[in-house]
Amino acid sequence: MLNYVHGGDIQTYIDRHGFAPLDLSANINPFGIPDAVRAAMHRAVDNCTQYPDPFCRAARQAIGAREGVNPDFLYCGNGAADVLDRLAAVLKPRKVLLTAPTFAEYERTLSGAEIRVHNLRETDGFALTERILGEISPDLDAVYLCNPNNPTGRTVKPELLREIVRKCTENGVKPVVDECFNDFLEDAAQHTLKDLLESDPGLIILRAYTKMYAVPGVRFGWCMTADAALIEKLYHAGQPWNVSVIAQACAVAAANEPDWAAETAKRIAEERRFLSDGLAAHGLKVFPGEANFLLFRSNDTGLHKKLAEHGIMIRNCDNYRGLSAGYYRVAVKTREASERLLQIITNYTQCEV
Repeated sequence: MLNYVHGGDIQTYIDRHGFAPLDLSANINPFGIPDAVRAAMHRAVDNCTQYPDPFCRAARQAIGAREGVNPDFLYCGNGAADVLDRLAAVLKPRKVLLTAPTFAEYERTLSGAEIRVHNLRETDGFALTERILGEISPDLDAVYLCNPNNPTGRTVKPELLREIVRKCTENGVKPVVDECFNDFLEDAAQHTLKDLLESDPGLIILRAYTKMYAVPGVRFGWCMTADAALIEKLYHAGQPWNVSVIAQACAVAAANEPDWAAETAKRIAEERRFLSDGLAAHGLKVFPGEANFLLFRSNDTGLHKKLAEHGIMIRNCDNYRGLSAGYYRVAVKTREASERLLQIITNYTQCEV
């Protein structure tokens, strides 16, 4: 049987239980697709008689204008995962530093590389600390960081993140920084590295509209770098029509909805506090999170199975490097969704940690 390691596998749940669940295993904006984005995708159907623009020109222009980044610094892909695959194919790194836990796709795409692991400590709340600076050395080819990190939801202190990039550059190491959950932060501008792109051509930043605009089924992500030669290689690292007509229209419309992200981030912060307090009140160990999901620990290593029987999917994190059975990630959704989760979880957790 094929092994799927991420959240959001609704079809498997339906096949097993016969009905659709409340999906708290995938970190998608609970407030749905903005009307303008939905309308743009519908209009784009008539253009599906044509091949997609292989250079995503309209999307790059729109994103560049919104992000304040030169459109020539952008490469668009079929989701950020597609960009990760191409980066691995082009960079061909031999030795890479990854944190643990973090997003599994980094290690999957780097299957031919030696992986050096920097373990995040539970005693630090799984926050990245200055300890990592001692592990950045010239024998590395790249350092991959997720900010905010998945599944912990923790951001790196801005001054530390910039010091990491500085040390990478000093040692000839490529810093690859995944900011795909950045727009769920209330202080997003403080945590992005976009302003370093011009001065540091080695820096690569990953972004996506998948989560914020609730379009995981459409697939649109991009990277930003001032390394023109690298971008040229990315175009040649796979098929030329990797971003569909509908996905490109979606991206243009999303880029022209800047208020959506700020409004969502504010609402998510309120719901995250409610959910975190509720989980902690049940005795669960909840780790500090700043994005649209929370990591928590339970003594019940079968909690995800019990919740599934009641129609709720959460992310079992025992397959994350650096975590084990009993660690779970739950998406921050609406108040109604959190109340439903907490109501059911009451039956299984009674001040257990």
